[in-house]
Amino acid sequence: MKSIFLGTKFSVWLSYFFWLVLYLLPYQKVVNAQIIKDIYHKETGQVEIPFAYVNGFIVLDVVFQKIIPLKFIFDTGAENTILFKREYAEIMKIPYQKRIKIMGSDMSSEIYANICNGVFLQVTNLAAVQYNMIVLEEDYLYLEEYIGATVDGILGADFFKNMVVKIDYRRQVLTLIDPNYFKKDGLKKYQVFDIEVISRKPYLTCTTEVNPGFPTPTRLLLDTGAGISAIFHHNSDSLLNLSNHIIKGNLGKGLGGNIEGFSGKIHSLRFGDLRFDNMIASFQSVDNVLINKDKLVKNGLIGNLILERFDVVIDFYHQKLYLKPYKNYNKEFEFDKSGLTFFAYGPKLRQYYIKFVIENSPAAEAGIQAGDIIMGIGKWSYKWYTLNKLNKIMSSKTGTKRKIRIKRNGEILVKEFVLRDLF
Repeated sequence: MKSIFLGTKFSVWLSYFFWLVLYLLPYQKVVNAQIIKDIYHKETGQVEIPFAYVNGFIVLDVVFQKIIPLKFIFDTGAENTILFKREYAEIMKIPYQKRIKIMGSDMSSEIYANICNGVFLQVTNLAAVQYNMIVLEEDYLYLEEYIGATVDGILGADFFKNMVVKIDYRRQVLTLIDPNYFKKDGLKKYQVFDIEVISRKPYLTCTTEVNPGFPTPTRLLLDTGAGISAIFHHNSDSLLNLSNHIIKGNLGKGLGGNIEGFSGKIHSLRFGDLRFDNMIASFQSVDNVLINKDKLVKNGLIGNLILERFDVVIDFYHQKLYLKPYKNYNKEFEFDKSGLTFFAYGPKLRQYYIKFVIENSPAAEAGIQAGDIIMGIGKWSYKWYTLNKLNKIMSSKTGTKRKIRIKRNGEILVKEFVLRDLF
């Protein structure tokens, strides 16, 4: 989740990707089917779960082992449920069944985790259910710094397998629907798409035109665990190589380290009658071994910054996707125009510092450096800002002047710059 502060409403670095190669086949979660069946309302066959939508991430309240309240990200792009902070497992004296090796999101580094069997998880309005869970040996992500909110783990696609899941980004409510009660007649204003569910994760085939005149079919993961618009594996298809202006750098952070790549504007992304033109997207190469052995099942992913522009229904059971676009759903995405990447720290994550500065950006030209502590923006103290708000004001109209007070080596400095389109 780093350096390149690009592309979308909350910038690319706020995303994280769990593209895991897990040696877990004998250890997949087994859920009591009767308990899952009983979670639905007896008359409606569904249940609603409130969530907080924080910087492009869907955050759920979860009770761990019937005692400890935690925050988990709802992540359709991760196959398994993962606990970042092993101290919670150790406080509850949960035994580890097996140590496993995980291929990190940079597709090269190896990290380690442990499997815990029969762990109780209870999501709001649901019964406590026992799962097998992956517990990281270290919190490799420190995701709080990137999104400015507490995050203790991710709730993977295994938790919601074979269900119908509706995501209402405006109301900030997830609705779980029993497939036997799911009624399509209430979805007349939705567009319907066939999807593929592979390893419990949903994939949509789209038409991507990276460069004008060269459309190509792309299989994209529908990833609610990514706070971005879209990312493409440019070495998975020669037509996914972007020829116009790009910005290189770190796209994000996942298990095992930073995700290197670049970002730029693509000509279009289309599925059905829905279309996004001149959209900022990110590009990452993947290990050629995966491509050569036909192990790569996708050309990239679609993240929350596209999905949040729709009412979304994912029918995992029947492998269908329903989308109802909001008004002006394909309006231009907001993107950073300063070159700054902010991280949160301190009590309640309400203090901020500069983690990265893009070369030749307005902030770099003003002399702002990585490590500078934010004291204020304009006339206002940092105390009046959230991380989300800081990102938004750096995504304002081109030509807007920004004055920023920073602390460096104990000295207070004032820097000014003018926002401009980095692309």
